[in-house]
Amino acid sequence: MNLIGDIQGNYHTLRALLKQMPDDEPVSVGDMIDRGPRSREVLEFFRLNGKALLGNHEHMMLDFFKGSGIYMPNIWLLNSGDATLYSLGLERTGSLPEILMDYLESLPLLFREEGLIVTHAPIHRRWSLEDIETSDHLERSPLEESIIWNREDPVPREGIFQVFGHNGYRYVKPHFFDTRFMIRPESSYAVCIDTVRGQLLSGMHWPSRTIYTQEYID
Repeated sequence: MNLIGDIQGNYHTLRALLKQMPDDEPVSVGDMIDRGPRSREVLEFFRLNGKALLGNHEHMMLDFFKGSGIYMPNIWLLNSGDATLYSLGLERTGSLPEILMDYLESLPLLFREEGLIVTHAPIHRRWSLEDIETSDHLERSPLEESIIWNREDPVPREGIFQVFGHNGYRYVKPHFFDTRFMIRPESSYAVCIDTVRGQLLSGMHWPSRTIYTQEYID
């Protein structure tokens, strides 16, 4: 499994990163859209290939088009949503094609398999794995503590390796979390693979925990 950090509309960068990685299923941790110039291409790629999680940017985009009132008016546009509108060829007053609306609404909040859990943001210390696996997690939790918005560091979860994005404003390269003095991938309990601060797209192959990076080329 090829776990891919926050792509943010950088489609050419995504394809270049995948060329470095093993021939395995691509999985986006969310935030496929905004900022970069090719959000449409990224959405279409994951709609037709692999899997993707709901990130906070997809959540804001859904709120914008559905008028749900979860966020302040136009908060998505203030977070680079205009780049996605331009990529889709839409005006601010336009409507999202039904096929993309259905796709965004279908995105799960997490992936889990034996020994691994993947979320967009790190799991807040107050939540158990059972808490975040319920379908109403976003309705029950304050957004700032949710698995699409939490900014706190992850805590160890016995027998579980955690992969997430979202916090790349801190990191110029993938960041592992370890309870030991020396941080090593093989003994770590979590990794952040969002590296926007370094102008890099990062990915990790599971279960090898091998890291791959690609400078932005879009």
